[in-house]
Amino acid sequence: MRVGICSWADPALIESGGFYPKRSMSAEARLRYYASVFDTVEVNSSYYAIPDIKNTVRWVERTPLGFVFHVKAYALLTGHHPKPESLPAELQALLPRQPGRTRRGEIEAASFPPEAVGAAFRLFRAAVTPLADAGKLGYVLFQFAPWVHFERARLDYLASLAERLPGWTIAVEFRHRSWFPEHAAEALAALGDARLAHVIVDAPIGAGAVPRVTASTAPTAVFRLHGRNADGWLRQLRGEEPAVREKYDYLYSEAELRELLPEIGRIGEEAEQVFISFNNNNRDYPVQNARMMKRLLGQPVGEPRAPADSLPGDLFA
Repeated sequence: MRVGICSWADPALIESGGFYPKRSMSAEARLRYYASVFDTVEVNSSYYAIPDIKNTVRWVERTPLGFVFHVKAYALLTGHHPKPESLPAELQALLPRQPGRTRRGEIEAASFPPEAVGAAFRLFRAAVTPLADAGKLGYVLFQFAPWVHFERARLDYLASLAERLPGWTIAVEFRHRSWFPEHAAEALAALGDARLAHVIVDAPIGAGAVPRVTASTAPTAVFRLHGRNADGWLRQLRGEEPAVREKYDYLYSEAELRELLPEIGRIGEEAEQVFISFNNNNRDYPVQNARMMKRLLGQPVGEPRAPADSLPGDLFA
């Protein structure tokens, strides 16, 4: 079992001053410091834009052997509407002359022809391949848009993912209640048939989030803990667009995490590996809770590889 957080470079985490020794650390220093405490992390920036392969190569070089990155799939691949500035030139060339746009100026996902989606998969795979080649790729997270409903076309898309990203572990998180609880049996069966990992979600009850369905559908199991800030989730449901740190502003208590241990233990008996990722991204809450969870699981809680005042000076450039 591995425990980590979702985004080592989250602005709220950096600004909090509760984890990194300095707010002004370089990108390299920050990742090296994080990797001295945890052995896994989720990459969130890949949702907003396909990573530059130079960056993924750097991530490999800046982390120790055995460190694992999980990579969030690019927005277009999960039914979201990409921002125009995030589109590689190849995808821009495949768009119709006047694509549909959302009220926020994003390009509507429905405007992209199948060949554009295929190109996005190819470019995404090329960007992430350095992690896979180094043995540092955990799961690729397909966190589907909240408006992606259960339907035959989506089931067919799920079935195609293993072929589009062969050899990689793919984890799927649904966010529309037509999947869970309405079609839970069919959804889990589809994931199992395609050997896709079901993401077990912990989120506020009664705030529009899917319920926590504890089931294993692949050799890899994934828990993503979003916090239980019902007010923040309801604000988004009402269309108020709260900031990320406002929606996920929640610090789990030790008692709340302890309650999850029986479910985690049961899944651990069914799966070959279990990843627990904290996405309660405000302040240093995910770090606090990740370290708390490691203690509850009986794992050593990593300490930085050296005291902050004795790290090489260039780490804080």
